[in-house]
Amino acid sequence: MSEDYGVSRSVIRTVFTRLSERKLVEVYPQRGTYISKMDLEFISDLLLLRTAIEKEILYEIFEDMDDSQREDLMKQLRENLDRQKKYSQSEDYEVDFKYLDSEFHRILIDSVHRHNLMELMAEHMIHIARWRNFDVTFAHRVPELIQEHEAIYQALLDKRPGRTLRAMSAHLETISKISDQAKAEYPEYFV
Repeated sequence: MSEDYGVSRSVIRTVFTRLSERKLVEVYPQRGTYISKMDLEFISDLLLLRTAIEKEILYEIFEDMDDSQREDLMKQLRENLDRQKKYSQSEDYEVDFKYLDSEFHRILIDSVHRHNLMELMAEHMIHIARWRNFDVTFAHRVPELIQEHEAIYQALLDKRPGRTLRAMSAHLETISKISDQAKAEYPEYFV
């Protein structure tokens, strides 16, 4: 790897140490370094925490935003959703769609100035992203994600807090839907 990347061995060791600290690789001295398996219980806990944060953000949108701010938020979300639609037939979790998926949530988070909350979770978000890459590709969920985003948007537009919170929960809770099937087909990927 040192030769491939044109860096010293100490740089590679530092990178592997950092990846190991983030639980992305497992280092076995004298045997090798391996990509870690996904721990669905840990990811489920992270998704629960993320859901709690995003539900609080939705609550703040309903409680604290004036009409002008809500109108601007809805316009941004609509523009994002319109761009997502061109991927509605996609079976792959393409880079451009990943960006739009993340942007949809970022628009909500930034609308109430809570981007620091996600920064607090940034260290662990890589595990959610790793799961999402698998989940969306494995179950061909791009069209479903777009529908879930539309449901969140419509509930916000209709000013229905309970429905909005339920839509967000359904959108972020993905493990129980396919975990058994995923483990059965790809046992080598999971703890």
